[in-house]
Amino acid sequence: MKQLFNIIKRILLLFITLFIIFFIVVVSYINLHPTFGGVPNEESKTRIEKSSHFDGEHFANLVETDATSIGKSEGKREINRWALFKNFIFPPKGKKPEKIKTIPLKSDELKNGQFIWLGHSTVLFKTNNTTIITDPVFNNAAPVPFFIQPFDMSDKPKIEDLPFIDVVLISHDHYDHLDYKAIQEIDSKVGHFCVPLGVKAHLLRWGVSNNKISEYDWYENREINNINFVFTPSRHFSGRGIFNHRKTLWGSWSVISPDIKIYFSGDGGYSPEFKKIGEKFNGFDIAFMENGAYNKSWEEIHMFPEQSAQASIDIKTKVVLPIHWGKFDLSTHRWNEPVERIKKAIQKHNETIEEYLKIKLATPRIGEVFSIDSLPISQWWEEENN
Repeated sequence: MKQLFNIIKRILLLFITLFIIFFIVVVSYINLHPTFGGVPNEESKTRIEKSSHFDGEHFANLVETDATSIGKSEGKREINRWALFKNFIFPPKGKKPEKIKTIPLKSDELKNGQFIWLGHSTVLFKTNNTTIITDPVFNNAAPVPFFIQPFDMSDKPKIEDLPFIDVVLISHDHYDHLDYKAIQEIDSKVGHFCVPLGVKAHLLRWGVSNNKISEYDWYENREINNINFVFTPSRHFSGRGIFNHRKTLWGSWSVISPDIKIYFSGDGGYSPEFKKIGEKFNGFDIAFMENGAYNKSWEEIHMFPEQSAQASIDIKTKVVLPIHWGKFDLSTHRWNEPVERIKKAIQKHNETIEEYLKIKLATPRIGEVFSIDSLPISQWWEEENN
């Protein structure tokens, strides 16, 4: 009996030792690897602490928000953790595309008033002779290699094919929106980075020059090349590691150019703020609207397509470009379900209103150049193997 007890004791000690080693390795990796970002310097700390949206420990949304309800018993919002895990590890047939036919990136030909969707939330566009890109992500959407890889594409957009970019707009610091490797690779061809409060620390750690970065609280703005860049609220959260949840701000961008008004939603759940933004800027010509990675278990921080359609109505946009889909598998729905659902929601809305209030839906292929005067409307996703 004593011998058995000693064996069990040794096994327990072994497991405890292995757990401690594993914990030390994980914590060391998080603290040492640059992909997790940096810590705000004194200048940034002062600005963060002065923000009315910072409670001394974390940033907060304008409305009460629950980031996730996985495992909670709240009626329809309850979801089995194992079922969710299984869906990601063993996705059902059709959830991911076999290969998406994309168009080779020819950004050097980009003209004023033209746009190129590069998948997920990355949009390259030009206005007032200024080239702008939103949330440039060109690699996987996770802190570890080979996890959450982009879908297979015929012509994957490459950083080397990008032109000089005058302004980079970052919505928040999640991995599918702030790509450590991409930031380092595009730095030499970027004029300025506009980022939320606290995110500057990440870019500084990655080698971006301090004078190329400006950070913003909600409704703060900066004029570059006679274009007004306003950082507007969204209903979301932030964080790149275990210990920095909601330590940096998140949001959307309203770009007011002399010849066009553009809204970039970033990530977020449905919120009354959409109407306020629409009223403040008297509507937009085009909105890059989040439309994907939704689930009942995190419905307050990611919109369902019908909510994305309503948000487009609220901000009074003439054209909506659905983003946050078509590149990564980040939820339980089929890869092309988001665009199908928002298309139906927009059509339903347009059936009930006068012609001048109708919203147009842009559905470009990844890499396709388009303008508001020449919108892509093909249902290309139906042609893919899925």
